[in-house]
Amino acid sequence: MITKRPLIYWVRTSSIKLQIFLLGLIAFNIVARVFPLQMQRKIVNEAIGLRKVDLLLLYCALYLAAVLIASGLKFAITAIQTYLGQETLARLRKELYAHILTLPISFFRKASSGMVVSSLVTEVVSAGELVGQAVAVPINSILTLLAFAGYMFYLNPLLAAISIGIYPIVIFVVPKLQKRSNRANKMRVDVTRDLSSKIGETITGIHEVHGNASYRIENRKYGEFVDRLFRIRIVWNLYKQGIKALNNLFQNLGPFILFIVGGYLAIQGRFDLGALVAFLSAYEKLYDPWKELMEFYQVYQDATTGYQRLMEYFDVAPEHAIEPPPDRDPYELQGSIHAQDLSFAVAGGIQLLKQVNLDLKPGEQLALVGFSGSGKSTLAQCISQLYSYTGGSVLIDGKEVSQLTKKDLSHNMGIVAQSPYIFDGTIKENLRYSCEALIDDRGEEKQVKLPNLDE
Repeated sequence: MITKRPLIYWVRTSSIKLQIFLLGLIAFNIVARVFPLQMQRKIVNEAIGLRKVDLLLLYCALYLAAVLIASGLKFAITAIQTYLGQETLARLRKELYAHILTLPISFFRKASSGMVVSSLVTEVVSAGELVGQAVAVPINSILTLLAFAGYMFYLNPLLAAISIGIYPIVIFVVPKLQKRSNRANKMRVDVTRDLSSKIGETITGIHEVHGNASYRIENRKYGEFVDRLFRIRIVWNLYKQGIKALNNLFQNLGPFILFIVGGYLAIQGRFDLGALVAFLSAYEKLYDPWKELMEFYQVYQDATTGYQRLMEYFDVAPEHAIEPPPDRDPYELQGSIHAQDLSFAVAGGIQLLKQVNLDLKPGEQLALVGFSGSGKSTLAQCISQLYSYTGGSVLIDGKEVSQLTKKDLSHNMGIVAQSPYIFDGTIKENLRYSCEALIDDRGEEKQVKLPNLDE
C-alpha cells in the first residue's frame, strides 16, 4: 500500500540510468569548478609576475573554457534533477489518487474535500522534488566541498586547517535549530490542513451561511485559524532564517581569518601572492557547496515531515478488493439475495440497521417504504458494498458480499443513487458512465454494449 512506503522508496524506484548519468556529470563538473582556481594562481604568478602576454591569454582562455563547461554541466545537472523530481511527483500523485479512490465511504464522511485537494495538489510537491535532489545534491555538494578543501590544503595546510576549523561548530549548532524548525513545520502542516477543511466546510454549507446571515461567525472561526497559522509560520521562518544567518556569519568570518593569517604569511614570504588569491577564491567557493548542503538538509527535513503527515492521513486500507484473483474473471451472478440478521452501526454505537432479514429470488422486485432515516438507503448501500455491514450476512447467489470484489459487484449490479451526482462533462458522458467503467484496461468491451445515444 502506498501509505506504507518510506520516502526513500521513491528515490530507489526513479530512473537508475539517469541517476548514474547524473553522477558522471557531477564528476566532470567538480573538475571544471576546481580547475579555474589553479588558473588564477598561474595568471598571477606566471603571466603577470613574468609579464608574459601569451601566458596571460592562454591561462585566461583555459579559465573561460572551464567556467563555460562548468555552467553547461550545472544546467544539465539541474535539468536532470528537475525531470527526476517531476516524474516522481507525477507518479506519486497518480498512485496516491488511485489509493484515495478506493478508501471506504466512511473515510470521506470525516475527511474534508479541501484537505484531499490540498494533499494531492500542494503537499506532495516537496516530496516529489526531493527525489530529484536526493542523489545529485548531497553527492555533488560533498565531493565539491572535499575538492575545494583538498585544493586549499594543497596550497597551505596550516591556513586551510584554520579556515575550515569553524565548520564543525556549524555542524553542531544547525541540527539543533533544525529540530525546532521541524516541530514548527509539523504544526504548520496540521493547521494548514485544518484551515483547508474549514474552507471546504464553509463552501459546502454556504446556503446555511447565507440563510442565517452568519458571516461574522464564519469570519471569526476562519480568522482564528489564520491567526494561529500566522504565529506558527513566523516561528518556522525565524528558525529557517536563523540557520541561514548562522551560515552567513561563518562564511564572513572565514575571509577575516584568511586575511589575518594569510596576509601575515605573505608578508613573511611564506605564501606567494598567486596562491593567496587562489586560496581566497577557493574559500569563497567552498561556501557554495556548503550552502547547497544546508539547504538540501532543510528541504529534506521539511519534505520528510510533510510526507509522513500526508501518508498518516491516508493510511486507511480499502474495505474490499478491487480486482478478482488473476485466475478468474468477475462472477456472473443471477441475483439471488439473502440477508440474515443484517446490522449496521456507525461511530458511537448508533444502530442504523438491526437484524434485517430478507430473501429475493432472481427476477423478484422489492419496494421498501418508510420514513426518512429509517434505513432504506442504508440497506441498499450495505447490499451493494458501499457500506460494510457490521453484523449478520448478505449472500448473493450464496457468495458473501463482504468477500466479493468491486469488479464482481460492478459487473452484476447497477446503482441509481437517491441524489445522482453529475460529473463535469456532457450528458452523454454521464449517461454512459457506468457502462464505460466495465471496459477493461485494454480498451476492449467486456460483455457490454454501449448504448448509441446519438440516435
